[in-house]
Amino acid sequence: MSFRIAAPLLALSLFFGTALMSAQENVVEPSTEKTFPATVTVSSGEKQHTLSITGVTVRKKMFFKVYGMAHYIEDPPTGSTKEVLKAMTVEGKAKQITMDFAREVTVEQIRGAYSDGFKENASATDLASLKPSLDTFLGYFDAPVKENDTFILRWLPGGKVVPVISGKEKPAIVNQKFAEVLWTIWFGEDSIVDREDLVARIAR
Repeated sequence: MSFRIAAPLLALSLFFGTALMSAQENVVEPSTEKTFPATVTVSSGEKQHTLSITGVTVRKKMFFKVYGMAHYIEDPPTGSTKEVLKAMTVEGKAKQITMDFAREVTVEQIRGAYSDGFKENASATDLASLKPSLDTFLGYFDAPVKENDTFILRWLPGGKVVPVISGKEKPAIVNQKFAEVLWTIWFGEDSIVDREDLVARIAR
């Protein structure tokens, strides 16, 4: 093959290769059409954690789409859906939940949703002990959510939960049980979303 023929073919190959890589860099939640990166990098002290997406889903209330959601974890586990779901609420690996809102939500609705989530996923004893942490967390939500606002929740090693609300990072809540119950809202048996979608990219 002459250079004149090979060069255009090489350029065409590079073009399609780059296009394919670009397509693979993002994952779309089909119901809301919200787009999420396939990987994210977060810092914990001097350590950097690279997290891979495990799945995407939508949170609906009645017939309304509230937000598109992606979940990430460092060094994703493998196994059956049941095994992977269980691993999502275990302390140790850095994790992240990203929510991209599809509609407006009031402060009362946000706080009420998290309060209900803790009541449904924690025992009465645990709920009492978690009240100071939960009160702090609910206090971070002090403004209505607008369409396309983004909430990020990071669970870093050591039971540290770092919320980033509409681009503003809040002080960490360091409480392993709080982190476990918070993640159970989405990954527990009474999940408010289709939890299997959240691990569909890594479960066998």
